[in-house]
Amino acid sequence: MAENKKNITNHSCDVLIIGGGSAGLRAAIEAHDAGAHVLIISKSRRGDPHTVLARGGINAALGTMDPDDNWVIHAADTLREGEFLADYERVEVLCKNAPDAVNELINWGARFHREKDGRLTQRFFGAHTYRRTVFYEDWTGNEIIRVLMDQVDQRKIEIMENVYVTKLLESVHVNGRGPVSEEVEWKWDRIKGALGINIENKEILIFECKSLILASGGCTRVYSVSSSRIFENYGEGVALAYEAGADLVDMEMVQFHPTGMVWPEKSLGTLATEAIRGEGGILLNSKGERFMKNYYSERMELGPRDVVARANYNEIINGRGTEHSGVWLDITHLPKEEILNRLPTIYEQFKKINGIDISKEKMEVGPTAHYSMGGIVVDIKCKTRIRGLFAVGEVISQIHGANRLGGNSLLDTLVFGKIAGGEAARLAMEVQEKWKTREPLSLRLTFNDRKEFEDGIYTVKEPVKFRNEIQELMNQNAGIIREETKLKNSLKRILKLKKEFYSKHNILKEFKIDDDDAENRIVSTWQVKSSLVVCEAIIRSALMRQESRGAHYRSDFPKIDKEKWNVNIYCRNGGREMVLFKRNIKEIEGPLVDLLKSHNKPEHHREFE
Repeated sequence: MAENKKNITNHSCDVLIIGGGSAGLRAAIEAHDAGAHVLIISKSRRGDPHTVLARGGINAALGTMDPDDNWVIHAADTLREGEFLADYERVEVLCKNAPDAVNELINWGARFHREKDGRLTQRFFGAHTYRRTVFYEDWTGNEIIRVLMDQVDQRKIEIMENVYVTKLLESVHVNGRGPVSEEVEWKWDRIKGALGINIENKEILIFECKSLILASGGCTRVYSVSSSRIFENYGEGVALAYEAGADLVDMEMVQFHPTGMVWPEKSLGTLATEAIRGEGGILLNSKGERFMKNYYSERMELGPRDVVARANYNEIINGRGTEHSGVWLDITHLPKEEILNRLPTIYEQFKKINGIDISKEKMEVGPTAHYSMGGIVVDIKCKTRIRGLFAVGEVISQIHGANRLGGNSLLDTLVFGKIAGGEAARLAMEVQEKWKTREPLSLRLTFNDRKEFEDGIYTVKEPVKFRNEIQELMNQNAGIIREETKLKNSLKRILKLKKEFYSKHNILKEFKIDDDDAENRIVSTWQVKSSLVVCEAIIRSALMRQESRGAHYRSDFPKIDKEKWNVNIYCRNGGREMVLFKRNIKEIEGPLVDLLKSHNKPEHHREFE
């Protein structure tokens, strides 16, 4: 239990947004323009969310390079790449709205690359039928954040940085009655705020709102080798929603990017963007062989990400890897001027980190945990099953299916960020009208009677040891290649770690929030707390899905099984344990049907050894 309760500050707004990346910023802009008072809170520094690491580009069927491209083909590519696990209606929304999303950025000042005649340049990304990826050098995410931050600043939308949210708060009637059943009018018992800590000023913060949007990112940092930075993407938003009663889905679907840096050790997992392969980079093993011809001969290095990542992994584990357990990514055949024009940041990245001039020397790379296709269940308007709670961005699911098409993640945040912001603002206005005629509501600040959890903020002994073990466990047993025995052993260990983490011997019953090490201890504790939820969901779902589909590859079930496993796997908080259940994938209707029937996905990759 935290001492220093005098350091409590209260804040209120119409729409509270947790997350300062592109999804949160776009949602904030839309909510503000709909008339809501918006507050953004973020654990990252202002203007430095995970989005800035997104390099390669953003997709839209603009047809500037390939006039035959259109939203239907873009949607078909997205569904195929996701092995038809995605909700086709959300994919339609994504791809139909892509041109408007990109043009909006341009109207706001985005400096995307153009041809000499003024057309927007569009490059190939893996598994795309046409060139449709718009980009700014090799730092597209950073450019999008620059543009969105400018719009946020123009609107004077408040952003509070260095805020770590520890739980969502529900509102209850002032008579103390608990949450009502699903059959009762839901607007009066709902998520109505959040509890957090300003990790720099050492303050406890209570936020009250009329609607709340989770835009808090993914969960790939639960792996020891990840393209995420060390302080982000432990699945905090996923865990917050799950504990509040929201469902999760497709959690077994974790994308491993084919090309993360493998050397030096301090840079392990740092992304070498897909734009390198989009500009003509080739993959070679230690024998100098261009091995992708053996796995996906039609598109080679521009095959689906899951196939390329497994191919790299297969070469490494079968003795054809480099000195530092990687493969070679080679772009030395391109003129240096072209590399500096199209890939300036990657050029500087390799030059600075390990002294490699990529115009003259090959890059040493390997697979790295990169993106979470699974996450919180929302409807097409970004509403969860919890009253007042919305979610958007990498924290949600069913847009990308079993494998994400490169260039769709930035698009996802903008298209659905706009939708989430508008819907949250409308709900906030509706609640405001209802409040005029109803009794006031109070916030529920506690979830149980145990003293150490009284205010929802606590720490444990040596949280970093827990975090490190979880990350290595996931890397070894629930990574690119999975099988039953390892998954069962890892689940057993995760459950044991969970028991140890919450034991009365491990919880520090009292601590001072302004101690010198409080920031690191609190943040590390919550990283572990979130990781335990996320990892249990990933492992249980991976065990249940007895087939190989997209990013989920079971060596003991190496084929896709459409008869038994055309289903989404859901995880629900059952109180004492996590409950899993299945639902059939929604059958595709409309203009996509004929196109998908006439253009089946090629099966050119071989069985992995």
